[in-house]
Amino acid sequence: MTDRETLTVVIPTKNSAALIGDCLESVKWVDEIIVVDMYSTDATSAICASYPNVRFFQRDDYIFGNMNFGFAKASADWTMRLDSDERVTPTLAVEIQNILKQPVADVNGYYFHEVLIVLGHALRHGRGLNRRREMMFRTGHVRYNVTSEHESLPTDETWRQLNGSYIHLNYQSVSQYLTKTDYYTARDIERMSLSTRPRLRSGIVEPLRTFYVQYFKRRGFSDGWPGLLDAGMMALYQFVQWAKMQEHYQAQLGAPGFNPSAPATTDETIG
Repeated sequence: MTDRETLTVVIPTKNSAALIGDCLESVKWVDEIIVVDMYSTDATSAICASYPNVRFFQRDDYIFGNMNFGFAKASADWTMRLDSDERVTPTLAVEIQNILKQPVADVNGYYFHEVLIVLGHALRHGRGLNRRREMMFRTGHVRYNVTSEHESLPTDETWRQLNGSYIHLNYQSVSQYLTKTDYYTARDIERMSLSTRPRLRSGIVEPLRTFYVQYFKRRGFSDGWPGLLDAGMMALYQFVQWAKMQEHYQAQLGAPGFNPSAPATTDETIG
């Protein structure tokens, strides 16, 4: 399309064959797709090769480090971040295309509404309440700090909210919750240098607080079983992170029986 500004989509992958096809289909209309793959051993690369507008790279880094690599390779006027388990809805695609046809001069980025899917259920409460994420920006304007597995893009410049939503197939099984919890916490802990022992209070209060906020204050109970599962797993995430911080602190002291964390590896889809 020549009557609009151009768009690059950047997608990090690892063993995403079961998901990447639908993700690419949802953005096949864009000018360029950059896939940054963490050396998948499944059919991810073959699926990506079937799309003529995909540029495929492989490198080993943190997820947001690979995102930044893709951002730097983008050649379009605008860049959009997307994960392999996310899909742009047709309504949102039309809204994006209209923005590209008539870009607002002083706007440098856009938030998208996120529809969070857990075990096939769209969460409307709890963690799914009023979710939005920084998704599309003028190329070259922002990048991740790569200090955590869960961080946001900086929005110091002018950003606006679009009306459309994208779909996030966040967790498809209980096992996936556990696998991702182990992976993400391990990747965060390996970047930490702890000068003091993590407080016991943090291992008790923070998980309980997380469950209370997601399940009761944000009415996660209204989402039935998936709402309970999600609130419980978010609380578990807090506890696991605290426990690994304790383990990491002991390793720094050289305590007997403790070794520095081995590199986190998994065959599950990441990103």
